[in-house]
Amino acid sequence: MFTRHSYRRTPSSIYLLFLSICGFIYLPWSTVPIIYALDHIDPQTQSIVICKTRLYITHTLGLFIRYCLVFASADRFFVTRPNVRIRSLSSVLLAIKLIVIMCIICSLIAIHLPILMNIRDGVCGMFGIYTFIYAIYQTFVIGIIPPVLMSTFSFLTIRSLQERHHDAQVRTRQRDRYLTRMVTAEVIASIFISIPYSANLIYTAFTYNIVNRSPQRVEIESFVAFFSIFLLYLISVVPFYLYISTSKTFRNQFINLFVNFWYKYIIRRVRIVPHNDLITIAPNNGQTIRVRQ
Repeated sequence: MFTRHSYRRTPSSIYLLFLSICGFIYLPWSTVPIIYALDHIDPQTQSIVICKTRLYITHTLGLFIRYCLVFASADRFFVTRPNVRIRSLSSVLLAIKLIVIMCIICSLIAIHLPILMNIRDGVCGMFGIYTFIYAIYQTFVIGIIPPVLMSTFSFLTIRSLQERHHDAQVRTRQRDRYLTRMVTAEVIASIFISIPYSANLIYTAFTYNIVNRSPQRVEIESFVAFFSIFLLYLISVVPFYLYISTSKTFRNQFINLFVNFWYKYIIRRVRIVPHNDLITIAPNNGQTIRVRQ
């Protein structure tokens, strides 16, 4: 959808396109190894390379998704500003440059994962003080910075729209209202998805030194951790349903895309020409078939 010409002209669509590509890779890369390990030996516990690269790539893709959404919400704010210099920051070329820079920075920020991850006693994970450091790192990089930036830019966008003149506001709504709805809806969903995970990270950091825990407490903590991580996987699938529900244009174009595909590749175009008591059927291949009525 976002590769269509009507969307490629908008910087926010470039961000959402890259976000969609990352989400398409993120979900199978994150969940397939977990499902495979249910009935097989977990490859992470057998190979140090898989142990180090799986979480690194998962974490990096998650950063791409979140900070792409930050850029998209910032772009919506730039579009609504009356200042020409600020509005010029909303450009497709700048969006592409920011995506490239973001990919480099996020990949470097997360480089500590393949360096410090290890396998001990058949378990691939983090050990020692690095567990506490990683919880603090995740709290800020995922749990605080992206939601705060998204919320700030969304609030400024709404405030900027309210301050603008009515006529300009109408033109803005006609041109960008659907993209603004899509970005805002995804910002809200991303914040709510991140809250349980962030809260669990903070709890883990503050209870790191507690050693004597009852079996019931360990089970509860394990379930909460699993549930918070499960919610993170939704960040790669929720956007589609948000776009369908919040944007009428996106919804109609998506339906038309499937209808066109169905008629073009599934149902062959057939031309029926009645002649006397015969019906002439002329499919795409140029052959003519005559059947009696």
